[in-house]
Amino acid sequence: MKNIALISTFFLIFLAIPDIKSQDSLWVREYQFNLYNQYDLRNSSSNAISTHRVLQDLYRKNIKVKMNDKLGNVTYGIYSFATTFLTMLWSHEFGHSLRAKQIGGQFKIHNAGLPIPYTTMHLPADVSYIDEALSVTGGFEVNYLTVRKIQSEFIAQNGTYNEDLAFSFANRILYPLYTTLIVRINPSEPDVWINTAGDPVHCVLPVFKNYSNDRAIFQDSTVNPDLVKFYNQSALFGSFFNLLDPHFYSEVGASFGKASKTRRPRFLIGDYENGWTYGTLFNVSPLGYELYMNNYLHLKGNHFSFYAKYGNPFKNNGTGARWDNVVERPELKISLGLDLWDQDIFGKGIAGELEARYNVSNNIALNMSIGYKTEGYVLGKQIDNGVNFGGGIIIRSNYL
Repeated sequence: MKNIALISTFFLIFLAIPDIKSQDSLWVREYQFNLYNQYDLRNSSSNAISTHRVLQDLYRKNIKVKMNDKLGNVTYGIYSFATTFLTMLWSHEFGHSLRAKQIGGQFKIHNAGLPIPYTTMHLPADVSYIDEALSVTGGFEVNYLTVRKIQSEFIAQNGTYNEDLAFSFANRILYPLYTTLIVRINPSEPDVWINTAGDPVHCVLPVFKNYSNDRAIFQDSTVNPDLVKFYNQSALFGSFFNLLDPHFYSEVGASFGKASKTRRPRFLIGDYENGWTYGTLFNVSPLGYELYMNNYLHLKGNHFSFYAKYGNPFKNNGTGARWDNVVERPELKISLGLDLWDQDIFGKGIAGELEARYNVSNNIALNMSIGYKTEGYVLGKQIDNGVNFGGGIIIRSNYL
C-alpha cells in the first residue's frame, strides 16, 4: 500500500509540472514508476531514477527560473548535488530493506540523519550465509542496476542529459568510495572481520565464510590469506574495472558539466543506425564479485544487447541477451530478455522476461513485464525459482 500511495503522489506531481506536451527532442524525458513482485530490486533502482528526474525538473522549471542567472546556477548546483546524493543513498538503503524482507528479516531506519542515516538489519537466527550475503549486497545491487539501466537508455536513445549520467556516476562510485575513503581497512587485521565495519566488509565476509567452510580467521587469530586476497580483488575491480568502460568518461564529464547539456554514446564500430559499442559493470553478489562485459549492437533499426559475466570466488559464469524492440509501433513496443548461468551452489539456470509498453497518448504510457526464472542468482532478482511480473506508468515531459 505504501508503494501504491507513493506512485499516486508522484502522479499528481507530474500533472502539476507545466508545459507537458509531446517531446520533440531526440531524448525523451520519461518518468517511469513500476511495482514488481518477488522483492525485485527494480522497485528501488528504476523508481529512484525517475524520482531523481522529478526532483531535478521541479526545481529547474519552478524555482530556478525565478532567480537571476548567477543565483539560480549556484543554488541549482547545490540542490542538484544534494538530491543526487540522497536519491542514490536512499535507493541503496531500500535495496537492503527489500533483500532483508525477502529472507524473513527486518531493516530498521532509526533516523534519517545527514549525510548518512542510522539503520540496522535484523536477520533470522538461522540465516544461511547465502541469505546473509544477499541482504548486505542488496544496497550495491541497486546502485549497479541503476548504472546498467541508465547506460542502456543512453545508448538506445542515442543520448541523454548530463543529469542522468551524473546520477549513474554517483551510483557507480559508491563502492570504491567505501573501500578507499569512507571505511578504508587493512584486511589482514583480524579485528576488521570480528568488529565488521562498512558495507564492503559485510558483503565479503559471509561469501567467504560460505566458500571456505567458515575458515575466515585461523585458530592462531591470523586472517586467512585467501580472504585478504578476495577483499583486495573486490576493492581493486570495484574501482578500476570502471576505467575500461568508454561511457564511464561521459559520466565523469557530465558530473562536472552543465546539467542541461546532452551527450551521445560512443559507437566504436559504425554508428547509431548500424554499430557496436560496449560497457563494463562491476557488481557484488552472494557468490562474490561479478564482472560484466555489456555489448550493444544496432542493426538496421533493431537494438540488441548481450553480456558475458564472470564471478569469483564461487564459480559464477553467465551470459544474456535482450532484443529491445522486437515490436516497435507508434502505440506499442515489446522487448525480450534472456539470462543463462552456470553457478556453484545453484547449478545451471535460465530466466526470461517479456516487457511491453502501450502508449495511451503522446505523454502517457503503461508498462508491463512478465517472466520466469529458475533457481540461481541474477542481478536484482530473487534467488528462488518463480514467476516475475510488474507494471506501472510512464509520463513524458519536455526537459525545459
